[in-house]
Amino acid sequence: MNYVIMRKNDPITAAEFSEDGTMFRYSQNFINPELAPLQSRNSSSWLRDWWKTRSIPIGQGKIEAMLALKGLLSPEDYLLKNLGLSLTDYYWIKPVGSDLTWEDVNLFDNTFRDNLLFAASQPSSSPDYTPNSTLQGQLEKTWAIDADGNRIMIKGNRSNLSAESLNEVIASELHRLQGYDNYTPYRLIHLNGKDYDYGCCSKLFTSQKLELVSAYAIVTSEKQPNGVSSYEHFISVCGRHGMDTEQLRRDMEYQIMTDFILSGRDRHLSNISILRDADTLQFLRMAPIYDSGKCLFVDSAVPISEKGLLTIETQSFASNELKLLSYITDRSLVDAEKLPDPEYIRSLYAKDSQADQNHTDRIAAGYAKKVELFRAFQNGEDLRKRLF
Repeated sequence: MNYVIMRKNDPITAAEFSEDGTMFRYSQNFINPELAPLQSRNSSSWLRDWWKTRSIPIGQGKIEAMLALKGLLSPEDYLLKNLGLSLTDYYWIKPVGSDLTWEDVNLFDNTFRDNLLFAASQPSSSPDYTPNSTLQGQLEKTWAIDADGNRIMIKGNRSNLSAESLNEVIASELHRLQGYDNYTPYRLIHLNGKDYDYGCCSKLFTSQKLELVSAYAIVTSEKQPNGVSSYEHFISVCGRHGMDTEQLRRDMEYQIMTDFILSGRDRHLSNISILRDADTLQFLRMAPIYDSGKCLFVDSAVPISEKGLLTIETQSFASNELKLLSYITDRSLVDAEKLPDPEYIRSLYAKDSQADQNHTDRIAAGYAKKVELFRAFQNGEDLRKRLF
């Protein structure tokens, strides 16, 4: 099966796919190489790797059941059937000989109906394309269109508890209180037929003019020099794409500190992104903070000791929170006087009919202790000394 890899209406290169959606060959004769995806360019099979990682993970939500229901062979088959379309960038594949255009297929303007949160209710096939074949992460989620025509992300939870969704709202409240101008607001919604009480949703922040490029794609787009951290490499590459690196450092440092306060341990390099201008390809600013649900000790015991609270491992530019804090140059970017009260966390968790009150109290207490530790950090203390 022969296709042309496209960015909007601009061809990039030809590629061949097997019946299960695997890309097995692509032409090295790029027509518009500057438009090609940035991710993994240092790999000899980089475009095949890009395609594979673009597909939805088999372990996400009800994906395996959905694939079986639709008679699809794999996540890459699902990706192929939907032309690789996404709501975060402009890449897609066009069948050779087809007269399809970006205007015909893009999902910023054209409708879609697929809903991954309720896979069992979906038909085995659908005449329209979906952006859900490119959704990343393990948490069940779906793109949808609301009554006003807005593209929205609806997210669920990993268990019968609503913790991840509640945590997104708590993070939103923290950023609102800070007066920070670059975060994704989440709100709670009821999802009928689920084991948990609440999911959450947020509006799309990309558009036909603004696309998303992950920190992972940026870091892997150029060889990282010896002796340079991936954090500094990321910032340097962004600078070479026209970005204001001082603003980027402020945004990154703010995010690191607020993640520390919330014990957010899942800020991996696909949960950090930048916004790129669709026409000039210039990097503009870090994308609004998103995907903070895996914080506040979700799916783990709340550490009872100070040492436990200071040795939380992270998936990010460093392996733990204290190493991330070492990147901070301006400790004043977060106002410790404008943080959610622990009572707010208790009141929000009380909405979950299945939440255990004792565990909620431990979460609130752990958060309160992290705020106390952050105040000490902000006052100039080296928190590593508390480990000894």
